[in-house]
Amino acid sequence: MSTTNIPAAPSKSAANIVHEAIDERQYVRTRINARVRLSSGGQTAFETQLQDISLGGIGLLHEAPLKIGALYDASIQLRLNQVDLAIEGKVRIVSQRGNEVGAQFVDLDAQKRDILRYIITAYMSGEIADINGLFNVMQRENYIKERKHKHATARTPGARLKAMAGTLLYTAAGLAALGFVGYKGYLLFFRIPAVQAQVATNVQIISMPDNGYVKYLLPAGTTEVQAGQPLASISTQLATSFTSPADMKAVADLAPGDLQALLGRATIETVINSPCDCQVYYPSQPLNGYGYKDAPLMHLLPKDQGLFVRANVPFDKLEDVSRVRSVDMQVFGLDQHYSGKVVDARVDEVNRNLALTIQPDSPLPAAAYQKAVAVDLFLGLPFASAN
Repeated sequence: MSTTNIPAAPSKSAANIVHEAIDERQYVRTRINARVRLSSGGQTAFETQLQDISLGGIGLLHEAPLKIGALYDASIQLRLNQVDLAIEGKVRIVSQRGNEVGAQFVDLDAQKRDILRYIITAYMSGEIADINGLFNVMQRENYIKERKHKHATARTPGARLKAMAGTLLYTAAGLAALGFVGYKGYLLFFRIPAVQAQVATNVQIISMPDNGYVKYLLPAGTTEVQAGQPLASISTQLATSFTSPADMKAVADLAPGDLQALLGRATIETVINSPCDCQVYYPSQPLNGYGYKDAPLMHLLPKDQGLFVRANVPFDKLEDVSRVRSVDMQVFGLDQHYSGKVVDARVDEVNRNLALTIQPDSPLPAAAYQKAVAVDLFLGLPFASAN
């Protein structure tokens, strides 16, 4: 509730109107069930209802208009536990709006102020109840809240639908976040990613026996060879050295032409044949020309043995290998995912980690040989024993 305070003295300027909320006034006001009797000089006394009261003044409910600035002798009559209490004082009418009248205490002595302060405190703390049995502190709290908050109104179907959609959206977002956190936790505790992995097999590697010239004998585009089929022709010089008296005696017995060929390091032609029925893989582009010793020429992949994956994991994961329940593999360049089973574990002394041999459940294509592989090992529960 707001009151309008208008000065009693007339002024040519506009009235100074101050709107002041009940919970922001200088003195705390409270509602008390009481009557007020007003009288002024020779005028007839009249009674009115007390709306609220404070140490600074009182609020009245009076239908008839009262003169602003008029002084009245006020007698506030309270009924406390079947005891009538009257507080006498003088008030000045400072405002009136409709039937709401604001009056200010004038020359209220200290004793009456103490009595009034005690009564207000008792009503505010709930020590004194009104005739309806309600604590005044509850009435004041509800009165303030009613001024500060709007009344609740029924929602329209559109508002209800909007609220439901928002609730569902936030619920779905929360569940998605919870699922994401759970999935990441599962990957953290129940997955071992391979440090590196590659498709391999029990291969035979054909290399240069010595520095020399190489000529590939297979037609272009050949992918399979038979046992005994010529693969490449190697031309190298015969390296001769004499290290003992017997070598010198053997040289002396040679014919002059043979000795000249020996000392001139004659060129030796060698043909390399396939040792098996295999598939051919070239680690580099097959070009005829000069090659260095131990340089790989081609890999021969046995037809009767499939491809497998060799994966490296940290050595501290050795104890967890027995808990591996499933393996997911994806070869670079292939869209299909392959499952498999760990069949062997060895120490890789070169990389200082653990080398696992994984046999895929379905055959890998020959084109996947030596391709990089993404490998994830998924673990079972710690107390579950391996089959």
